[in-house]
Amino acid sequence: MKVQRQKALAKINLTLDIVGKREDGYHELETIMHTVSLHDKVTLLPGEGEGVGLWCNLPYVPRDSRNIAYKAALAFFQETGKKGAVHIKLQKRIPVGAGMAGGSTDAAAVLHLLNRAYGYPLGRKKLHELALTLGADVPFCLETGCRLARGIGEKLTPAPHLPPCGILVIKPRYSISTKSLFQKMDAEPLQQRPDTQAMLRALEEGDLEKIGANLGNVMEPVACALHPQEQELREKILAEKALGARMTGSGSALYGLFENTQQAEKAAEAFRKLPVETFVCTPVF
Repeated sequence: MKVQRQKALAKINLTLDIVGKREDGYHELETIMHTVSLHDKVTLLPGEGEGVGLWCNLPYVPRDSRNIAYKAALAFFQETGKKGAVHIKLQKRIPVGAGMAGGSTDAAAVLHLLNRAYGYPLGRKKLHELALTLGADVPFCLETGCRLARGIGEKLTPAPHLPPCGILVIKPRYSISTKSLFQKMDAEPLQQRPDTQAMLRALEEGDLEKIGANLGNVMEPVACALHPQEQELREKILAEKALGARMTGSGSALYGLFENTQQAEKAAEAFRKLPVETFVCTPVF
């Protein structure tokens, strides 16, 4: 196997709604997701014998089977019956615990790279099926651009992509437990549900102002109740003249849409003195 490299792109949720709960306990979602230029770098290096190794630039990221990228390599070898050793090198820039699919996109990159390195033993459908066994966001992370996702996130339909714009991402120091968030939401009526169809129409028109006005995340009110700083940061992003701002996924990162990267960079200056991580990125499609 030759050395393999790939950018692993982060995602944001333009809308996120919960439309039901399955008998197995999983929530039925309806969400519009978009890849963005903020990314990790994933490198696969050949090893000796058989097995998987992993290195990461962040010391607190697990380097064993607790890491989803590590699991992805094991799953690929088990599914294909291929033999070999691979060392995964993760250079992470996507913030951890942000709701931006940082772990899922690393796992998707590992699947892509191993499939390529071994001569594409898995077709697209099989690769997506294997990705779903690793996590609900991993199938989406095999793609780029915009998708409407239903089910637990695995039923993907292409959607119109964002027009060119700047995206400001703010990640506070804390993370939010997805499990705790869902439990609290199950106990209370859902509030501020997004209009998925209105967002799809706005994307089709390429109207950034309408897109900003229709951003929505049904989890955000509950997250704000648990962490009031979420609401404070969102209001601050809007005060910097964002066309819209929302929490992505189950948090804790928030993002704002701006007409261009110059405006997003200008807005970012207001956050760089705060105890938050600050990123400026663009849509990728």
